[in-house]
Amino acid sequence: MKKRLRILQTNSHRGGWGGQPNRILMKSIELTKRGHFVIIAVPSGSTLSQRAKEQSLPVYDDLAFDRKFKPYEKIEEILKIKNLIETEDIDIVHTHGSQDTWICAVAGRLAKNKPVIIRTRHNIFPIATHFFNRYLYRRIIDRVIAVSDGVTEIFEKNGLLPPQEIKIIPSSVDLDRFSPDDVEARETIRREFNIKENETLIGMVGRFAREKGHRVLLDAAQKIIENRKDVKFILAGEGPLEEELKNEVKEKGIADYVIFAGFRKDIPQFLSALDIFTLTPTAGESLGTAILEAFAMKKPVVAADLGGVHTSVRDGTTGFLFQPGNSEELAIKLSRLIEDKTLRVKFGEAGRRMIEEEFTKEKMAEATEEVYFEEFDKKLKRESAK
Repeated sequence: MKKRLRILQTNSHRGGWGGQPNRILMKSIELTKRGHFVIIAVPSGSTLSQRAKEQSLPVYDDLAFDRKFKPYEKIEEILKIKNLIETEDIDIVHTHGSQDTWICAVAGRLAKNKPVIIRTRHNIFPIATHFFNRYLYRRIIDRVIAVSDGVTEIFEKNGLLPPQEIKIIPSSVDLDRFSPDDVEARETIRREFNIKENETLIGMVGRFAREKGHRVLLDAAQKIIENRKDVKFILAGEGPLEEELKNEVKEKGIADYVIFAGFRKDIPQFLSALDIFTLTPTAGESLGTAILEAFAMKKPVVAADLGGVHTSVRDGTTGFLFQPGNSEELAIKLSRLIEDKTLRVKFGEAGRRMIEEEFTKEKMAEATEEVYFEEFDKKLKRESAK
């Protein structure tokens, strides 16, 4: 019988919500169901802290995980995590962001019980290859998990780690939350935003930040609207560029066709109202959890071919890919789906089947658990050889 592991999940994400904290919460719930003890260490007041507590998961949030380098604060947090690891007799420390990785990896190595250190890399932003990062990834961290092959390519290009040493475990969807045939939800959301049934609704969910590429979508929207008026665009989210984007919509003269829906907690219901989902990142995107959720709702997807987005957006099968930043190509791909309802249904059905077969929360938890036991067994063998 396998040991019931004691696991510390850590994350430096503060406000809002996104693919990274969503994955941590879902994985923690599933690992708990599998009999393991899971505690989550996060900044005080973070959304992940609140949602984990709502799920009755133990949380330690007397932390800041600040991006700024404040030596006294960093040392204090290392000691806090070290004490947490020892007090809770943690077997596995699983980190997810830059700030929490450094603090928790060092704390783990200082702790008396020397837990296994696992790091999941969630994005494709460049990783510096200075001495400290080389030491961190090659000597302190026991195993790296990547959410897609787009992440492993970053390690291969910079030579920090060979790809074969990295385990790819894609993010997943809680299918219990996504009912693609919920007609009532579709009608409710469309009524909320005054969308007629004969209008094609194209939507995007994501933080209003430069790397998300909203301007690419707005440029494509302008091109599409020049030729037809039976289409609307709806953007769910919040972020630093929101006011700029609203002003740009007015300047382009497309304010009657673009809706800013704000931050939404009812993502499954919101997605039900869409006819087409799109994601237009220009940097950083490694997989796109929002894409997986759109597929769970049987929505066809048009997305930028960046990082590991192609993992789920299989061009011509579940949706269309376009060159990142190319608004002309995006407009062409969206127009094709606007004009072909049969193709939209075909892509949406294929996407849902793919999620059911490959991207479930159970598969993600099982694959993660396998990595934990592999590395924990290696640790036991090293200790017994001493």
